[in-house]
Amino acid sequence: MRRSLSVFAAALAVTSLLPAHASARSGRSEETGAIRGRATFYELKSGGGNCSYPSPPTGNLYVALSPGEYAAAAACGGYIDVTGPNGSVRVKVVDQCKECPKGHLDLSRAAFARVADPGKGMAGVTYRPVRNPRVGRPLSFRVKEGSSQWWLALLADDHGNPLTSVEVKAGGAWRKLARADYNYWIAESGMGRGPFAVRITDTRGHRVTVKRVRLAPAVVQRTTTKLY
Repeated sequence: MRRSLSVFAAALAVTSLLPAHASARSGRSEETGAIRGRATFYELKSGGGNCSYPSPPTGNLYVALSPGEYAAAAACGGYIDVTGPNGSVRVKVVDQCKECPKGHLDLSRAAFARVADPGKGMAGVTYRPVRNPRVGRPLSFRVKEGSSQWWLALLADDHGNPLTSVEVKAGGAWRKLARADYNYWIAESGMGRGPFAVRITDTRGHRVTVKRVRLAPAVVQRTTTKLY
């Protein structure tokens, strides 16, 4: 996914203007559970970042994480509360910032403006993952282009907490799919023609089953089911 790097490059030049704690390696702040780090901002050029969401979240409040925190897409779809010198904001994880070290958040411009002055380019922040965030709408699914009865790639969205597993039922048995680093869940040998029953589980142990997910590539299939 293409990223705008001009702001990131400019921000590196002002690192020396940050408080000492912000330009040091990230770590735990005195605020229990919060991680101390720094933030810059960028804008997605298309789509929803490395997490493959069809579009940015409502309000364009999103974040790209360092490779270690992105964790090969394991963080996708989760939410983080970020606090800076001017306030706080809740952002959805949609992207990976490959050039960012651990503790460096690359926020959307809209999100950065909630916590700091965009004119400064960079700010010291604290952040923490959100447990059971309110998503506001039910689960949705998208079957990737190129999927067929012989190869299936499935994207889940609007789940709130990050996911730990996606399973599809075919022939009476559940089969676990493998997550790719672009956040689609893959059945290399396919799952037949569908429609499918899909069972998802998140990092907090919530689990639901959604029936009749169709083999309809490039279509966002909205459901009436929430994960919690």
